[in-house]
Amino acid sequence: MESRGLEVCRYLMFVVNLIIFACGIGLLAVGVWVYVGGESFRQLISSDPAIFSSVAIIIAVGCVLIVAGFFGCAGAIRESKCMLGTFFAIMLLLFLVEVVVVILIFVYYPRAKKLAITSIESYNTTTKAPWDAIQSTLKCCGYTNVSDWGSNIPPSCCGNTTLCNSKSPTLYNTGCEAVVRSYFWTIGGVGIGVLVFEILSMIFSCCIISGINKYDIA
Repeated sequence: MESRGLEVCRYLMFVVNLIIFACGIGLLAVGVWVYVGGESFRQLISSDPAIFSSVAIIIAVGCVLIVAGFFGCAGAIRESKCMLGTFFAIMLLLFLVEVVVVILIFVYYPRAKKLAITSIESYNTTTKAPWDAIQSTLKCCGYTNVSDWGSNIPPSCCGNTTLCNSKSPTLYNTGCEAVVRSYFWTIGGVGIGVLVFEILSMIFSCCIISGINKYDIA
């Protein structure tokens, strides 16, 4: 590899790691939202801890990606074999973990859907607050659509007006399924994107290390 090729790899490595850094922030933000900002959604499916164990892993991966992205950028700029080698090891480990996490997200989505639908039956006992919060905030009604509630449509489906039925002008006719599904697809999509950029960063790091060894740059 010529010196110019090494220079190109350095800049590509830097750009890719900036993207990885941004993806790490994205994963962290989505994961934190589900745990903190998405409290209502979390209450609806909290009976399955495995789902949120996956989210916890995503938060951890996001944090590591932020650090690794910065580490990779610094290694590319400084042309440090030690930093790049360590970066490659971190990326390889993260790659394996993220493959498992992405698979879990797609596997557990149907289970989360089932739990959300079942929780409608407990509206008058334990799930009233989370359902009201979700429907009022997202302006949706039921999981699939308003028919999920039968004839007992809650006020939160009509903007919290006292009288709420199938003929109310303020009734939200859209179900919350699309919104809930988008959270899982967003997390999974970001995860797949991160995997692609991580593969590229590992390739570039190997090229830079090879170039450093060839031209004795240290």
